Amino acid sequence: MTRLNGPIRVLIMDANVLFCCGIARLLESQPDMAVVGEAHNWDAAQELSHTRHPHILLLDSELLERPFPQRMRAFKKEFPEMHVVVLTPQVASDELLACVLAGADGYLEKNITPEELFERLRGLVEGEAAFSLKTVMVLVHRLSACNCTLCLRASPDPRLTPRESEVLALVARGLSNKGIGAQLQISEHTVRNHLCRIYQKLQLNNRLQVAMYSVAHGLVRHDEIA
Repeated sequence: MTRLNGPIRVLIMDANVLFCCGIARLLESQPDMAVVGEAHNWDAAQELSHTRHPHILLLDSELLERPFPQRMRAFKKEFPEMHVVVLTPQVASDELLACVLAGADGYLEKNITPEELFERLRGLVEGEAAFSLKTVMVLVHRLSACNCTLCLRASPDPRLTPRESEVLALVARGLSNKGIGAQLQISEHTVRNHLCRIYQKLQLNNRLQVAMYSVAHGLVRHDEIA
């Protein structure tokens, strides 16, 4: 979990100047958020990240030109503490899958309300999820048609403890760390420890991949989160 001593610093990467200005104005209206720069390509985003140290890169899906998976993976490797959130006009299964496998931390539709965007970004820096349950379902259906190590259609990894399996299922249902702790009657610190071990055991990178794994392996039913 990121510990902040000031506002959430957001870097916006968007091809549409007017949309970029609109998002920036919305974020700046929040006392706990600050827009630290606007970029229109990966090179500019990389340069600004070195000097402005954003917590979040808010990325327009129109800039996901090929070979964006390689660019995103390289970006995440260079700035491992930064969260990358993709804003898209609509959920596209192939694009979503590529984003997840490249290490994106969030995937949100542009038609969400400003309040939901603020909530998702605040939750992200606290270790929560920047995606909708609809996104998880689209992803699972897409993975069911391909051979992917994240969707084996098999039993959960035997290295997982029963408690870790419970945490996985609750992540897929969209619960926060606080909500998971309350449900399981454990502390948030313990929840974070379970998630860290889950990431290591399953070689997953973020909460979105954890949620997808839990649905794909039957730890939570489709109808429980639809």
